[in-house]
Amino acid sequence: MVRPYGENISHKGGISMYTVDLHNHTVFSYDGSNTPEEIIENAINCGVDVIGITDHQFSIGENLPAYYRYIRHCQLKYADRIRVLCGLEIGTRPAPPESLPRATEMFDYVLFESLDDERAMDFYEFLEWRRLFKCKVGLAHADIFKLGERYGADMLKVMRNNDIFWELNTSGNYIYYYDFLTNEKKQRAVKESGIPVSVGSDTHAVNEYRKKQVRRANELLQKLGIPLP
Repeated sequence: MVRPYGENISHKGGISMYTVDLHNHTVFSYDGSNTPEEIIENAINCGVDVIGITDHQFSIGENLPAYYRYIRHCQLKYADRIRVLCGLEIGTRPAPPESLPRATEMFDYVLFESLDDERAMDFYEFLEWRRLFKCKVGLAHADIFKLGERYGADMLKVMRNNDIFWELNTSGNYIYYYDFLTNEKKQRAVKESGIPVSVGSDTHAVNEYRKKQVRRANELLQKLGIPLP
């Protein structure tokens, strides 16, 4: 039976692991190698409880309605085995099209990627964008501490006040992830802020899936008591 999202289940007197992975690409993305079904079945085989499909907005283009229907079909197809969420990764280099907020009203969430990149849109411009979205909004593979230093802002407070969650990206391509695993000061700051944190494998091919890293990140967040989105 699929567990309710975010609920820990007692097991032999303890608390069982609850594993989420909210960043995955399929053939709907220009760089995705697998179908949504293959991504989902791989997640099931790896013991994931919640899997999010987040294909690139610029790859899907005007086919967002068809993409949404397909992921919802998968959600129903696998409902008794895993929870499937419909997400979208939105580019910030340059700013995305103005039609996106309305086009994603029914989505479970969207991820804005690489806001810490110097080529990305201005952070305060992003905040104006964020207010247009009705679904959940997260920051994918972004070093929010570095971003805060650049803008002279308390990024955790800004994210909390604007209902934005943060992603720990376990793909191995981002230094901030490794830093957070061992930096107790940053761990405490995130916990005390109350902002939700997701785990994302950023998978583009199932044969490269980093199961151990996904599990480790989930274990850390649950140990610290940091909430899921």
